[in-house]
Amino acid sequence: MRILAVAGVGVSLMDRAARPLGTIAESSPLVRRLEEVQFTLGEGPGVEASSARSPVLEDDLTGSGARRWPAYAAAAQELGVNAVFAFPIHVGAARLGAMVVYRHEGRPLDHEVVLDALGLARICLNTMLSVPAASLVGATDGLGDGLGLSSEVYQAQGVLTVQLGVPLSEAMLRFRARAYATERSLEEIAADVLAGRIDLTRDDL
Repeated sequence: MRILAVAGVGVSLMDRAARPLGTIAESSPLVRRLEEVQFTLGEGPGVEASSARSPVLEDDLTGSGARRWPAYAAAAQELGVNAVFAFPIHVGAARLGAMVVYRHEGRPLDHEVVLDALGLARICLNTMLSVPAASLVGATDGLGDGLGLSSEVYQAQGVLTVQLGVPLSEAMLRFRARAYATERSLEEIAADVLAGRIDLTRDDL
């Protein structure tokens, strides 16, 4: 973050369809929350950058960014972020994740800063390729937490799929709708489902 002189930086893993699997590194609690918003909504700069395998540079979440990701932009602005810049982490066609740079001010990154960010994304790629997955899962300082939490989400998703008799995608829509409506993370909703504290099979949820 000191290198880029921005509000914060987060790194998330993505699956082959560019769906967020969880945050493996973040520079602050604010960034952690912003990464969770992407995971909950299934939209945002990291998702788009990973899907397109190309940088996404959005310096106006009040205008073009709000049209691009309505729910995400609104949530980011509530947290004081008005510009986001995402850089994909991939090898050829294989998507691994995305690094998102956050800025409070709604203005573009300087060209030199973009080059620095691309360099950091390459460092993230090299780190992901050189560190065993088990090490990521067990790491500290924010590394691996997203993976552990995501496995709980997908376990609960499987439970809901069986209960409702619906595809996994529809079960995830239920999770996201509940998380968004209650302003909670998917991990919290999943924990409640697995513990039997909430029932997402009702039509009014």
